Amino acid sequence: MTWQRALTGACLAAGLPWCAMSGQTVSANGQRQPPVSSRGRLPVTGCAGQPISDIVVITQPPFTDRLPTRLEWVRRTVRRTHVNTRDDVIRRFLLMKVGDACNQIRRAESERILRAQPFLVDARIRAYDDEAGGVRLEVETRDDFSMVFEPMLQAMSPFVRGMRLGDSNLGGSATLAAVNWRDGRAYNDLLGVNLENYAFGRGRNEFRLSAQRNRFGQDMRLELVRPYYTDLQRYAWIGSVGGTREPVEFRRGTLPRNALTVRREFANIGAVARIGPVGRLRLIGASLTREAQRTDAQSLLLTREGVRADTTGAVVPTFRPQRVTRVNALLGVRAIRFVQVQGFDALSGAQDVRVGMQLGLVAGRSILMRQSRDRDHFVAANLYGGYGGPQSFVGVQAVTEARFDRDAKAWDNFVTSGRLAWYFRPAIHQTTVVESEWSAGRDMRSPFQLSLADREGGLMGHRTSSEAGARRLVFRAEQRFVVPTRLNVGDVGLAGFAEAGRLWAEPSVPYSVSTPWRGAVGVSVLAAVPPSSRRLWRVDFALPVGSDPRQRFEVRFSSVDRSRVFWNEPRDVQAGRERTAPSSLFTWP
Repeated sequence: MTWQRALTGACLAAGLPWCAMSGQTVSANGQRQPPVSSRGRLPVTGCAGQPISDIVVITQPPFTDRLPTRLEWVRRTVRRTHVNTRDDVIRRFLLMKVGDACNQIRRAESERILRAQPFLVDARIRAYDDEAGGVRLEVETRDDFSMVFEPMLQAMSPFVRGMRLGDSNLGGSATLAAVNWRDGRAYNDLLGVNLENYAFGRGRNEFRLSAQRNRFGQDMRLELVRPYYTDLQRYAWIGSVGGTREPVEFRRGTLPRNALTVRREFANIGAVARIGPVGRLRLIGASLTREAQRTDAQSLLLTREGVRADTTGAVVPTFRPQRVTRVNALLGVRAIRFVQVQGFDALSGAQDVRVGMQLGLVAGRSILMRQSRDRDHFVAANLYGGYGGPQSFVGVQAVTEARFDRDAKAWDNFVTSGRLAWYFRPAIHQTTVVESEWSAGRDMRSPFQLSLADREGGLMGHRTSSEAGARRLVFRAEQRFVVPTRLNVGDVGLAGFAEAGRLWAEPSVPYSVSTPWRGAVGVSVLAAVPPSSRRLWRVDFALPVGSDPRQRFEVRFSSVDRSRVFWNEPRDVQAGRERTAPSSLFTWP
C-alpha cells in the first residue's frame, strides 16, 4: 500500500465526508467502469438552448501520453499511486445539470471555474449532438501531480532542516492534506497539520483547517468560505475563527534581533449578495467580526543557545492592546471579463486573467459587546484593474486598510500594499515579466516591520539583512525561455532576472531606517511537472548588488502556483493587517 493510499485510509477512518474513493461507475461485479467518451460523435459548434440529455465526466491522470521507454516507469508509478479526481467532485463545479438548457456562458464559466482549481492542470467542456434534438456534454479534466514533497535544505549540517509532506488531492476528493516539520534548534520543533477541501459540503465551498506548534506557542485557524467565483452566482459567505501566540522579532541594525510575544484571537462571519446584471454588478452584504490582540512588554533575545533577557539597553517598543467587536458593511463593484492566457505565471500552463475593474470595500463600526472595549471605525479597500490579452497584459492591485480611534480622534494601524505588473509574450516559448511591489505601515497597534530579507516581498541575496523599514519599494524584471523537450515528463525552462529595492523610515515603526537601493541579478532553472502544470518549480542563483555588508550569494529552491490570483501579499505585510477583513470573499478568482 502506498503512502497516499494510507493517507486516504486514515481519512476514511476519521469519517471525513470528502474522503470517499473514486466516483466512477461501479458495475454489479465490483469493477469500475470508465465513462464512455463522445469522440466520434458530431460536435456542436456551441450551446444554443438545446436540452442537456447527459453529462459525462472523464478525469485523466497527470501523465496521459506515453513517455520515452527509459522513462515509462514514471508514468506507470504515478498511475499506480495516483487517484483521479472523482467525477462527483468535478460535477460540483458545473453551473449546468441534466435537463437544463445548454447555455454558452454557463458552459464557459464552468470550464473557467474548473481551470481555477489547484488540483487540476486543465479542463475542457465540449458539447456533442445526442441525435435526439439535444446535446451531450463531455467534461474532460487532467489532474495535477498530487504528491506534496517540499524539503527545506541548507548548506551546513544538518542539511535537511525541515520537510512538508502530503497529498494535494487526497483520494481524488479535492482535498489537500499535509504535515510539516522544521527544526527548532534550541527551541521546540515546528510541527503542523494543514487540511483544505475545495469542494466541501457537496458544493463550491472551501474548507481550511491548520494547526501548528511554533517555537513558543501555536497557530490555529479554521475557515469555511463560499468564494464569489462567477457573476452567475447569487451569494457568497465566510466564517472563520482562530488564534495565535508567537514571538515577533525586530531587526535592529548592529544590535541583535529582539522579540516580543504577541497573542491574537479573531472570529468573523459575513455574507454578500449580488445586485445588478451579469458582467456589471454590485455585491452588498454585512459581517460581524471580533479581534483581540495583546503584546508582551518583556523583550527577549532568541539566540541559537536559547532564550535570553535583552540586556542591550535599547528602547523597547510598546503596543496598545486591542479588543474590539465590529459590525461591517461590505460592498463590491465588478465589471470584468476573463481572458485565457498561457505562460504568464506558469511556465506554459493555462490560466484566466481578469480584464476590467473590480473594487471591494469594508466599512465597520465597533459595538460594545461582552469584553470588547475599543471604540473605533474600520475601513478597507481592495482595488484591481487589468487590461490586455494573451500576448500583452497589464494588471494592478492595491489593498489598503486603516482604523480611526473614536476616543483619541486619530487614525492608526494604516497598512497598504500593491503590485503593478506587465506580462509580454513575444513568442510561444518566451515570456517577459516586469513588476513593482510596494508596502507601507504606520502607527501600528501590533509589532510591524518591513525588510528586504522577506522571502516573498524582499530581494534575493539579502536574507540575512539586519535593516528594517516602514515602507518598501521593489522592482523586478524576468525573461523566461521554455526549452523544447520530447520527454513528456514536464516542461523545462531557463530565466534571467534582476531586482532592485529600498526601504524608508517612519518614526512610528520601531528601528526603521532609510536605506540606499539594493539589488540582485541571477539566473533560474525552471520546471513544471506534469507538462502544462501551473505549479512552477524554481532553482534561483542570485548574486546580490549593493553595499549591504550582510548580503550573500544565494541559491533558493521554491515551488508555488501563482495562477489562481493576481497577487499574494508578503507575510510581513499580512502580519500587520486585521485578521477579520474578508479577503477570501473579495479575491474573486
